[in-house]
Amino acid sequence: MLKNINLANINYSDELPLSPLHWLLADKEKSIVIESMKDGLHIYDNPVGVLTNNPSFDYQLFNLNNYRVLSSETPKNNFSNQISLNAYSRGMGGIGLPGDLSSVSRFVKATFTKLNSVSGDSESESISQFFHILGSVEQQKGLCDVGDGKYEYTIYSSCCNVDKGIYYYRTYEDSQITAIDMNKEDLDSHKLISYPIIEKQQIKYIN
Repeated sequence: MLKNINLANINYSDELPLSPLHWLLADKEKSIVIESMKDGLHIYDNPVGVLTNNPSFDYQLFNLNNYRVLSSETPKNNFSNQISLNAYSRGMGGIGLPGDLSSVSRFVKATFTKLNSVSGDSESESISQFFHILGSVEQQKGLCDVGDGKYEYTIYSSCCNVDKGIYYYRTYEDSQITAIDMNKEDLDSHKLISYPIIEKQQIKYIN
């Protein structure tokens, strides 16, 4: 199928710049990355299940070698046996974990968070943990200025239960998780199904 795909040098929208494309295709067990480069399409196995933007995926994977000393555990003193150094705070195994908004840094942080995070057994716990993982690398308005009073930010985050066919998402304006059950739609229809994006924060009052 990929051999028959041709990419045109045409903007998706006149309001958006032309951007290099990176695709992540996944089922419930594995995922691959497809990237269109100057020399053609490249396909990679994705052992970490994470994808961000440029640079290329092979570089992103290799760059993880620079962070192999990071750990979710409290580190031992490997600096020197001639000086006493103490772990004075929790989380010191993650010192050096990137926190800026570049795609390279977000790839490292998302991978570290995903591979070290622990989720419960229920679907609701897994969904909650998923959005916490993505939240560790989401971008807030004002932190990435692209000029003319505009900012790059995380418009939405989403995941899908491939067994049940349920799509979950939340938007920048509404942090409450919204779900769409695909089984309640006519999946054999040729019509495009769309849903309005909630652009106002929903708040549940308990009194």
